[in-house]
Amino acid sequence: MLMKVDRFQDMNQTIKGVRREFTTFVACGRGIAESAWVTDLLQSKLSGTPVRAYFLAKTAEWLWPLASRTQRLRRPAQEWQKLLYAQLPFVFETIITIQYLHNQILDGKSGVTSRERIAQNLLAANLLKEQLYSYLEGEIPAWAQPTVTATVRKVFVQVDQGQYLEQTYNTYDAFLKGASDLPANLLSQHDLAGLAAFTAKLERDLPPMLHGQLAIYFSRIYLTCASLFVEASRLLGTLLGVPSRSLNSVLQFSCCYGIMRQLVNDNADWVPSSFGLATKTKVSADTFSDLRNSTLTLPVIFFLAENKSSLLQQLLNKQMRWLPEFEGAIFQEILASNALFKSIQNTRIITELALAYLPKREPAAAFLADTCNIAEWNKFLAPCLRNPAYAAYRRTPYHQHTRQLIHQLREQRQEKPAPAGGVLAHFFTLPERRSELAAVARLEAILWETPALA
Repeated sequence: MLMKVDRFQDMNQTIKGVRREFTTFVACGRGIAESAWVTDLLQSKLSGTPVRAYFLAKTAEWLWPLASRTQRLRRPAQEWQKLLYAQLPFVFETIITIQYLHNQILDGKSGVTSRERIAQNLLAANLLKEQLYSYLEGEIPAWAQPTVTATVRKVFVQVDQGQYLEQTYNTYDAFLKGASDLPANLLSQHDLAGLAAFTAKLERDLPPMLHGQLAIYFSRIYLTCASLFVEASRLLGTLLGVPSRSLNSVLQFSCCYGIMRQLVNDNADWVPSSFGLATKTKVSADTFSDLRNSTLTLPVIFFLAENKSSLLQQLLNKQMRWLPEFEGAIFQEILASNALFKSIQNTRIITELALAYLPKREPAAAFLADTCNIAEWNKFLAPCLRNPAYAAYRRTPYHQHTRQLIHQLREQRQEKPAPAGGVLAHFFTLPERRSELAAVARLEAILWETPALA
């Protein structure tokens, strides 16, 4: 079992060095120092406990003992310290900030709907991106600069590809038109093999007509969210000279972790603005943006499996124009259908798979594991799980079977004794293996053998 940690104190300590890079970043030129609105969002994120920056710093700690000793000794310790725990975390937090500025335009979030606000966001994103490249040229050590710059460009391209998928393939209209096959050039950009057991389980829970959209959805959220975590880990492994066999677990964790965080966000999108819940990058009025844009997320995919006439269905079909007054009724519909509850439970399943990749005796991994608690509880879950509809859902076979599955996955991840016989017997006839890969194999075997729960 992973050790207990005080993550919030550690986050505040870790982010101090990242915040200092902001001053260096602003001083790189391009004249943005006099335009506070350009850097407002980045500065706001850095004033808190930014997740991407923290993820990168703790992953660097995890990888350091696995790094090539020759590679580590080639550079002064102070240079490594600044690069791994300040500069690169700052770079990736800037990337996600630029992505948020674009998302606010595409999704109409944070009040970015007028011509003036759209123009301001677009200009701010462009200026920040140019400033970021200036920062890379002027501040990143020369030996690391080409690799870092190439990774930054790759992440920006993948995010744009994901946004293209969302607009073109991952909508209700595209679903009605039969969109199910992605362009080969986009499929070649990502590897979702680590999610195969999880997505196969979801396919068994859903009718075949939704399998294509399910695949499109996971490809899209990989590109727009998970790829940032994966490429950050890959970059660290490359710079440190970590052998590929050691790096693979880190990359698979990063993929599952990024998918989990996007699922959490998609679940939170259904909470009405009347609850007044917000984050550093999301105001309460941003709620239901996926529905307003007819984007198919996991809760909607579960809802469509029921194929019932409803207000939500009418909105997806554009038979009615969205009004904020619909929020309460839509919230009750998605809860009464059990679709949101199913999505929340399945988010916890992918979290167990992510946790299985973490080494149990590595302090940095314990901090990363603690950030996964967001799938178990966060402020956006409270209005859902305290609603009377949840008490009714808990009596359904789907909830009970899924709850048992999550407990079984957790037990296997924590290496408790395996049940006799069954699909797991093969793994436990082997000599005892205290490795994360053995734990992952056990969890994947359970998921592959899980019968349809719909």
